This record gives sequence, structure tokens and C-alpha cells, in this order.
Amino acid sequence: MHRCRFWFLTVLAVAAGFAANPKAEKSFKEGLRLEEANQWKEAEAAFSEAILADPNSAASYIHRGRVRFFASDYPHALEDAGGAARLEPNSGEAFLLLGDIDDRTGNPRKALTDYNRAIELGVNSAAVYNSRAGVQTLLHDYDAAIADYTLGIKLRLDNPDPIRKRGDLYNALGRYRDAIDDYDQSISLKSDNPEALMGRGFSWGQVGEYQKAIQDFDKLVALRPNDAKGLTLRGAAYFRIDENEKAVADFTAAMRLTPQELYLYLARAAALVKLDRHAEALQDREQAVKIAPNSAEVYLARGGSYHQLGEHEKGLADRSKAIELDPKLPEAWFARGSAYYLLRDYAKAQSDLAQALRLRPDYKQAAEVFAKAQERLEQAAKQVEVKPVEVKPLEVKPAEAKPIEAAPVAPPPAPAKPAAPAPAKPPTPPPAKSAAPAPAKPAAPAGTAQEHETRGRALTQAEKYPEALVELSQAIQLNPNSSRAYNARGYVYLRQHDYPHALADFDAAIRLDPNYTNAIQNRATALKFLH
Repeated sequence: MHRCRFWFLTVLAVAAGFAANPKAEKSFKEGLRLEEANQWKEAEAAFSEAILADPNSAASYIHRGRVRFFASDYPHALEDAGGAARLEPNSGEAFLLLGDIDDRTGNPRKALTDYNRAIELGVNSAAVYNSRAGVQTLLHDYDAAIADYTLGIKLRLDNPDPIRKRGDLYNALGRYRDAIDDYDQSISLKSDNPEALMGRGFSWGQVGEYQKAIQDFDKLVALRPNDAKGLTLRGAAYFRIDENEKAVADFTAAMRLTPQELYLYLARAAALVKLDRHAEALQDREQAVKIAPNSAEVYLARGGSYHQLGEHEKGLADRSKAIELDPKLPEAWFARGSAYYLLRDYAKAQSDLAQALRLRPDYKQAAEVFAKAQERLEQAAKQVEVKPVEVKPLEVKPAEAKPIEAAPVAPPPAPAKPAAPAPAKPPTPPPAKSAAPAPAKPAAPAGTAQEHETRGRALTQAEKYPEALVELSQAIQLNPNSSRAYNARGYVYLRQHDYPHALADFDAAIRLDPNYTNAIQNRATALKFLH
């Protein structure tokens, strides 16, 4: 809490006239003693006596408002803060209290105005900067929040919480190494620090250090055995290193704590597929459909399980349901087109794949299967003298993603090769210039994909977004299976308020890595701005 920031008011109060009013001074000092002992009701009574003895004491109003705030009596705390501001219009401490009340009661923009006024009036404490950073975080002004946490940390170096919260912001911005540095410092100040362990474990996972991530999640779960998020993240780390039995165990444990969490059923199903336990994976995906019956993507996931079990008609029905729920989802058209191909209905396959290409002209997988279907139709045409189907790709604007109920997207259901059952994670297509069945490869940019991604991230941090887009797009062209590059480019689009393109990139990152927590969080942010 913020009690220490007000202790100096004892001297202030005496200087303001308590020395001439012994009764008010005595009651005020008794209130301070009780406040320090966390005896809120008793402190409130003492400050009330001080106010009766001296109704013009702004300090007494501020402290009574503060203990009422601690006791969650926000309406009366607000009255006291207003009373102090009327008595002393230039009291920074009164505006600081107003800011805390507004923050706690869900008015972050008003709280920000109050904190700004408090700082203008001379309040220069770690607490005010940390509090303002908190509301700036709620308002998604992460750069300003980082700057304020930095000021607060400089004023008080022994507080692990703002250091950890700054690490959380670095995480949100994809600055994982900076985040790890902050979490290290926070944990050095407080070793039993579950929030910092959670954040550091997540950061290690984002930079590919899954064993280090697991070590942090082990410590977290030892401190909080029923932490569903910690179990989920550890399961995701196990999944990334193909320790799928352990992943299933962690997802199952988290499921017992949060049985309606959609993501857990999709994640466990993906791990079960890797273990060739397809019937169990189908059960999880069926439960996902029950939890989110209006989500196109859960039907795509279940359809993938049906195909893996050879139940192609059921798989086809699920793909049709996904299209019904979200006709602008290219993955749904691709999945049904692939299902028709498996069922040797090449004309319908080609029609669906053409629609997938209309919605996303650079959909490489759809173009490949389209070409195979075309080849089959041409073979049939030679035998029965039927002209093969020709589909002209349409030029369309990027489709806005329909919001999905509940949790992160399902693991991709459609197979990369139509003659085989759907894999758990098909690769995401690279950009192409047209939706032609056999698009020509663009000239490869100079440098490696990693070099372009690194430069793109550096340009993003420097807020040079157009240049960052160029570098990250080149990274994707060189390595179309890089979930990190898609997520990084999506973040640049997000910063430029280009939410449809941001959403498309986050979707691509999640298709490549269904357990990519940062991409899932970014996707949720993009959806909020879109809707």
C-alpha cells in the first residue's frame, strides 16, 4: 500500500497549526499510530476527532480518507479527498489520494489526470510514479508506463514489485531479454516471487529456452501448486520440446482447476495427437465444441481429428459448419477443400480452395492443393472430354477476423498434404503476389531470416515501423514457418493501428505454434480494437 508516502504529514500538520490546538494534534498523532498498525476503524475514529477539533485541517481529511480507502469505503474516502482539495487546492497529496480512489474504482483516465496534477503540484515519490505507470498500463500506453516505472525504481531500489511490473511490460512489447533482466532483479530482491517466476518463465519460452522456462515454472508450481496458468505454461513448454506425456499431465492438472478453459482442451488434444492418441484428442475437441459451439475454429480442430481417424464424412461436416459460422475464414475453406480432395471430389475441392485463395491470395498450401485438384480434373477431362475448371482469383481486401468466443484459437485442423491425415501444426504460407495455382517464388532478399527479424525488432523498438515492416516481411519470405516473425510483424501493425493485418499475422503465428502465449495475447488485444 501507500501508507509510507503520507507519514511526513505529521510534521506538516504541526507546522500548519496543530501546535496551537493540542486536542487536534493529540488525536491526529493517535490516528497516525493506529494507521501504521493497520487498525483502520480505530484510526478513522481518531482522525474524525482531529477534524472535530480542527475542521480546517487538510491533513486530517487526507489521512481519514486514506484509512477509509484501505477499508474499501471508497465513497467516504472520496468525500475526504475532495474536502482536503477544497481546503488546500494545491495539495498534491489530495490529488494523489483521488488518483488512487479513481484507479481502484475503475476510472483509469480520471486517475491519470489526478496523478498528473499531483506530480505538477510537487509530489515526487516512487509511489506516485508507480501508480501512474499502473493506470498507463491499463490504458495500453506501455512506453509511458515503462518510463514511469523507471522513475519509481530509481527513487526506491529495494521494491521488487515495480521492477517485475516493468518486466511484464517488456514482455508485452516482445522485449524478452529486457524482461528477463528485470525479473532477475525482482527475484534477487524477493526469491519467493511467483509473479516474477511466471513472467521470467514465459520470457524464456519466447526466446526458445524451454528448459529454463520449465525450471521457473517448477519453482512457481512449488510455491503455488494450484496455479492453473503456471501449469498451463509449463505444459506448453513441455509440448515445445516434445515431452508430450508431461504436457498432457500439466494440461490435465490445469483443467481440474479451470474446467471450462477452452485453450486447455485444444492444447491437450494437440499433445495427444503427437502421441498418436487420436481418439482421446477427439474427445477433447468434442468438449471444446461444447464449450464454444459458435467458434468456427473448434469445428476445424474436431474435423482434423475425424480425418485422422478416417471418418472423412464427419470431418467434412465439421468443415462445412466452420464455413457456416465464419465464411470469411480462409482456413475453413482450405480445410473443406482438402477434405473434398481426400474424398476424391476434385471439382468441389477446387471450388473451396479457390475461395480460400480469394480470401487470402498468398495462401501457399491452398494453391498447392488447388493445383493437384486441377491436375486430377485435367486427367478426368482427357478421358471424358470435359473442360477442366478454371478459377480466376479475385482481388479482395484483407478479411476482418470474426471474434471467437472464449479462449485462444484451436490448433490447425487441416492437413498440409491432402493424402494424409491432418497434422497438429501445418506450416503457414509465405506471402505471394497472386492467388494463381502455382505462384512463382519472389526473389529472396539478402541476408538470413534471423538477421532480418533481428533488424526488424530493433527498428520496432526505435518506433521506425515502416522500416520494421520491410525487414520482418523479408524474414517471413525467407522463413515462412517462423511464428516469431509473424508475431513481431503483427505487433508492428498493431502499433500502426492496422488491426486487420495485425490479426492476420497473429493468427498465422498461432497456426504455426498453437501454444504461443504472446501471440494469443496480442490477438486478443487486436480483437478488442477491431470490435
